[in-house]
Amino acid sequence: MTLEKVRCTTKAHTTRARDDWRRFLATVAATGAFGLTLLVAPSYAQTVPAADAKASLMSPLSAKLGAADAYDSIRPLRINVPEADLVDLRQRVVATRWPDKETVTDQSQGVQLAKIQELVRYWGTDYDWRKAEAKLNALPEFVTTIDGLDIQFVWVRSRHSNAMPLIMTHGWPGSIFELLKVIGPLTDPTAYGGRAEDAFDLVLPSMPGYGFSGKPQGTGWNPDHIARAWEELMRRLGYKRYVAQGGDWGSVVADVMARQAPAGLLGIHVNMPATVPADVAKALNNGDPAPAGLSDPEKAAFASMDAMYKKGGGYAAMMVTRPQTIGYSLADSPAGLAAWF
Repeated sequence: MTLEKVRCTTKAHTTRARDDWRRFLATVAATGAFGLTLLVAPSYAQTVPAADAKASLMSPLSAKLGAADAYDSIRPLRINVPEADLVDLRQRVVATRWPDKETVTDQSQGVQLAKIQELVRYWGTDYDWRKAEAKLNALPEFVTTIDGLDIQFVWVRSRHSNAMPLIMTHGWPGSIFELLKVIGPLTDPTAYGGRAEDAFDLVLPSMPGYGFSGKPQGTGWNPDHIARAWEELMRRLGYKRYVAQGGDWGSVVADVMARQAPAGLLGIHVNMPATVPADVAKALNNGDPAPAGLSDPEKAAFASMDAMYKKGGGYAAMMVTRPQTIGYSLADSPAGLAAWF
């Protein structure tokens, strides 16, 4: 992944027009954020009030927020999933009751049996959660409570002076794991052939209901709410000027941040610009042919989206209309969860 430095002095802006498909996807992601993972519980993550952790946190914040406020607002975090839960997960994987094989030779009926069986076998026998857990615990992890909900985040500060603060939001169904490989190049570009002036301070939060952030107990944690929470998070970290980035569902959050235009936000970068012209969105919604005047690449894009509308959105419709109902199956069956994702 590459990310060009954003140092504009004007507020970022994005189109306010939202096609029906994008609203549909946004609703999918919002409802899909709840009850879909087995290893997501705040009790697995422990705040660590160790003296060295406190000292490392206090130094950059104390001048901005005051010593007491800084530590009261931001707490060091360490993840420790109980071994009993990992044993239970493996047992559930082994006890999977598989359906009959699909009756076609392609993926038109869904995930193919042989493929998901191999993935689940790896998950239950070869996958090492402790190794993944150690990767997270090797990073400077913290938690803060915003609007009554714990928000887990990784905060990596660059060794280079004047590094630009950057908050990055992961996608759905994902986590901050998908961003780990960019930490080095973005915080220490000179080690990767880049320039010191291209360095960033990175803030990588887990969205509500994801990773080790808290699970909302009610509705309302939509993109607008998350965007406001990210603004508050950056304020708590003492940043007065910053930029934002997002991909997939994270791009929706970054887009909303730009629309809200908080005082410190200088610009955004997204790698899923999910916008559709109004006439194209109308044709897709109505099942009409492609609008006249489209180029060959645009016609191909229309055909792809048309296929998504007609055959690729079944999972989304279920999560939009009955998220609680599908949640029972996904929470109880690791294999079902893997196949769904």
